Amino acid sequence: MEWRHTEDALLRAINSCLPTDIVVKALNLALVEFDPRRSARWRNYQYRIYNAPIRSPLKMRRSWHVKVELDLEAMKCGAEYLVGEHDFSSFGRAPDRVGHTVRTVRRLECKLDDHLLTIDIEANAFLYRMVRRIVGTLYMVGVGSWKSNVVEEILQTCDRNRSGPLAPAEGLTLTKIEF
Repeated sequence: MEWRHTEDALLRAINSCLPTDIVVKALNLALVEFDPRRSARWRNYQYRIYNAPIRSPLKMRRSWHVKVELDLEAMKCGAEYLVGEHDFSSFGRAPDRVGHTVRTVRRLECKLDDHLLTIDIEANAFLYRMVRRIVGTLYMVGVGSWKSNVVEEILQTCDRNRSGPLAPAEGLTLTKIEF
């Protein structure tokens, strides 16, 4: 692309055309061969659950409101089964429907701060709806419907019908891509 102004001017121009909930923070030159999907080494998603008896109007657009108190320690135990290289077909499908479903989860952490439960998951790639199904599965563990070791059983079945419910989209944010 040819641009006769400064990179800062291009950044401002791009941001002026984007919806208010999307922003470009920095620009870098890339080779013509660069493919953002295939060149990414690691991706990080964050999912937020507002865990309190009464909803928060300020948090409702960016989190899933769960009224029942969640068992954070049980959710952490369930999350441990998902770290590493596994076939994640129980939690999603390949974007092109013919690709492989093996992914490597480098980190999956659950943290609670002032009623806001944050689930951070970092992987080399994600399947379609994978994060939201993982969150739904951890939710089932957190409310006490399933024991944490059920997460390992679900992972091994390679059957999406065994995973937990699909968590609402409002809580999901792509936070980082490492190239």
